[in-house]
Amino acid sequence: MTHKTPLVDAENLEKLKKYLGTNPKIILLAHANPDGDTLGASLGLWEGLRSMGVTVDVACIDAIPEYMRFIPFAENMRSDFDTNDYDAVFFVDCGAKKMTRFQDTKPEILSDKMVKLNLDHHPSNDLWGEMNFVNTEAASSTQIAFELLKQLGANITPQIATCLMLGLYTDTGSFMHQNTTPACYKDAGELVKLGANISQISKNIFRANEYKMLKLWGKVLHNLYVTPDGAAIVGVNKKDYENLGAKREDLAGVIDYINSMPEAKYSVLLSEDEKGNVKASLRTRKPDVDVKALAEKFGGGGHVKAAGFTIKDSKLEKEIKWKIVEK
Repeated sequence: MTHKTPLVDAENLEKLKKYLGTNPKIILLAHANPDGDTLGASLGLWEGLRSMGVTVDVACIDAIPEYMRFIPFAENMRSDFDTNDYDAVFFVDCGAKKMTRFQDTKPEILSDKMVKLNLDHHPSNDLWGEMNFVNTEAASSTQIAFELLKQLGANITPQIATCLMLGLYTDTGSFMHQNTTPACYKDAGELVKLGANISQISKNIFRANEYKMLKLWGKVLHNLYVTPDGAAIVGVNKKDYENLGAKREDLAGVIDYINSMPEAKYSVLLSEDEKGNVKASLRTRKPDVDVKALAEKFGGGGHVKAAGFTIKDSKLEKEIKWKIVEK
């Protein structure tokens, strides 16, 4: 019921222990458009390291979605920071360095001026850190964060356990996705013993559907188009959710609902964001389909069964089916 290879590499672990002994100042970075895994891992690590006496802050360029603001320590997530205040940057759940989107205004995070730490489970990760805690066998980055905190001797409180459970629960689709392994149940059991509030997670993530969200989902499903080769595609204009008083984050989960169709070879949700970009979420349940490969063609990435990409400065147009066009 364990992973085939250790979740935390011993050599990198020893490097980290020695580095923490130099009393560095660290900024933890979640990826843009944050999901439960990047939030759970970064906030769990933040509290775990902080409790050990490490000087550490945590940041995300985008706000935490409203439905996930129940997560412990959410109020400590920054939206900005000064790179001059830190010695190291810790990328959390980032399959590529650019996923934080801080590099445009803070290029120092990618320079030799700062030590780079890298914790992730995406196959697209190319191990760019001076210290890498990357394992593609893990279903979530929180699994790796959990093991790392244990190896460092951190005290896993119920609040930290809840953060770590959030990532495991969401990245496995409440333990229904194909990436759910015996090790996932083992880690989940340990986290529950440590006080993780799984009922709170389930209620907020999968059992809290506001009226405006359901109206938006209805519009999405009404516009759904299935191509002759079995691709389920739908687009959402900015005005679609704004006219309903909803936000783009209210689309969370609808792609998985669409992908539940037996006839769908793979599913694509295209949506305009508030900053003038088009984001794509891709899902598949078919064993012979790799949506990560498709996402990579457009500069994105992710997992074989769940991936995404962003096309900047663009918009959606609908003819027979949706397409992305430059502004």
